[in-house]
Amino acid sequence: MLSNRIRVVAIGGPTCTGKSELAVTLAEGLGGEIVNGDSMQVYRYFDIGTAKPPAAARARVPHHLVDIVDPDEEFNAALFRDAADRAISGISSRGAVPIIVGGTGLYLRALFYGLFPAQRDDALRERLGAGYDRDPVAFYEGLKAVDPAYALRISFRDRVRAVRAMEVYLLGGRPFSELEKEHGFREARYDICGIVLTAPREELYRRIDERVLDMLSRGLVDEAKGILARGYDEGSKPFSSIGYREVLRYLSGSIGYEDMVKDIQKNTRHYAKRQYTWFAKEKDMRWFEYPREMDGIIETVSEFTGRWSLRTS
Repeated sequence: MLSNRIRVVAIGGPTCTGKSELAVTLAEGLGGEIVNGDSMQVYRYFDIGTAKPPAAARARVPHHLVDIVDPDEEFNAALFRDAADRAISGISSRGAVPIIVGGTGLYLRALFYGLFPAQRDDALRERLGAGYDRDPVAFYEGLKAVDPAYALRISFRDRVRAVRAMEVYLLGGRPFSELEKEHGFREARYDICGIVLTAPREELYRRIDERVLDMLSRGLVDEAKGILARGYDEGSKPFSSIGYREVLRYLSGSIGYEDMVKDIQKNTRHYAKRQYTWFAKEKDMRWFEYPREMDGIIETVSEFTGRWSLRTS
C-alpha cells in the first residue's frame, strides 16, 4: 500500500536546531526540493523574525511555500495542506524528493495525517475574536475551563488556535482535544521518513539567545516598521508571532529595548519547550542531534529514498 504513496522526507523539531540548514544539505544529496512547513514563513515581508532561509540557500535548492500570502490574508493548516499537496505532487512528478521542513507541528500533522472535520461559523468566530482582543488572558482561562487539555498545549497569546478551539466547542458542544483524539490521525497520506532535530537544552538556549541578537542586529525593528509603513495593521496574524509582537510593544513605548530583547529570548525558549512536547507525541519520528549525528541522518534518508550523491568540494 505504501508503495503507491509519494515518498517524502520530513524534518521537524524546535527552533534553532538546524532544520533549514539540514534541509538544504539533504536536498542537494538526495536531488530534492524543499517545502516550507513553518506557519510564518508563508507571509511576505516578514523575513528576519521568521528566520526565512537566506537568498543563497534558496538559490541553491528550490523552496516552495515561502512568501506566498500577504500579511492580511488568511492562512491556516487546511490551506497549507492543500498548497503543500500541490507542491509535493509537482516535485514528485519531476523525479525529485520532496523535503518538508518546519517547526509548526500542526501544519505537518495536517499534511501527513489530515484534519478532522469540524463545524465553523464565521460570525461566531468574529465575535470570539473580538472577545479575545478585549482580554486574551480571560479568554484563555475560559478555554481552559471547557478544554483544559488543548489549552495547556497552546499559549494564551495564540489567538488563532484559542479562538478556533472555542468556536469548535460552542458549535458542537465537545472539546477540540476530544475531537482531535477521536480522529486519531491514524492513516498517513504519504510514505514518510520523519526526522526530528534536537539539541542539549543549554546549547539550544544559547543558540536561541544568539539568534535573537543576530535578528535585531540585522534590522528586525526596522523590518517591523517597514511592514507597518506598507499599511498592514498590527492585528495581522504574523505580527502576533514571537519577535514581532515584542517589537510592537517596544515601538509603542510599552517596554524598553533591553526588556524587548529579554522577552523575545524568553518567549522563544518557552516556544521551543512546546515544540519538544508536540513532536514527542508524533508517530514514527526519529530524533537526531545535528550536526553531531549527521552520519545517522544520511544513513536514514538514503535507506528510505535509495539515493545519496552529495558532491563535496
